[in-house]
Amino acid sequence: MNSVYQLPIGPGRSHWNAKGVAGDLIGGWQVSGILAARTGLPVNITVTRKASDMRDGNNRNQRPDLVPGVPIYPQNQTIDNWFNPAAFAVPAKGTWGNLGRNVARGPGYWEVDGALEKKTPIGAKADVKFRVEAFNLTNRPIFANPAANISAASRFGRITNVLNPGAVGTGTPRRVQLMLRAEF
Repeated sequence: MNSVYQLPIGPGRSHWNAKGVAGDLIGGWQVSGILAARTGLPVNITVTRKASDMRDGNNRNQRPDLVPGVPIYPQNQTIDNWFNPAAFAVPAKGTWGNLGRNVARGPGYWEVDGALEKKTPIGAKADVKFRVEAFNLTNRPIFANPAANISAASRFGRITNVLNPGAVGTGTPRRVQLMLRAEF
């Protein structure tokens, strides 16, 4: 969702309707923002087994059994405890697990970007534009999916990464940039 709003101040506006240089200085302000949000991505919970545990020898991407009556998410969910390990069990030798594919969800996210812009006329045919932009204004981390293999008990259900560890794009730490541009 995005929005752009011209502040109602300056020449031709409802507040501080000054003219001349004073009007040029107080008018021409605009704020804008973007809200990006989504639910968590699907997580395929798996178990590592020996090839000899299955009749066909396939031990890749095996899914565990879901323990009846036990919720897959813990009561006090944190990034160190995203899934409830008690909800999953290694299937009996020679059987497939009963857990469906992608039945769990990782963390969702929301991120707010904003900008404040001032446009000042210089003469009749030129403008100077000053802009301040803030990305990830609330500085919230956007976490990646948790470890999803129940055989790695010390890591299972733990979130150890952010979605984007880079310097640009969704999920990066807060960034503020300034812009000054002459338009003619």
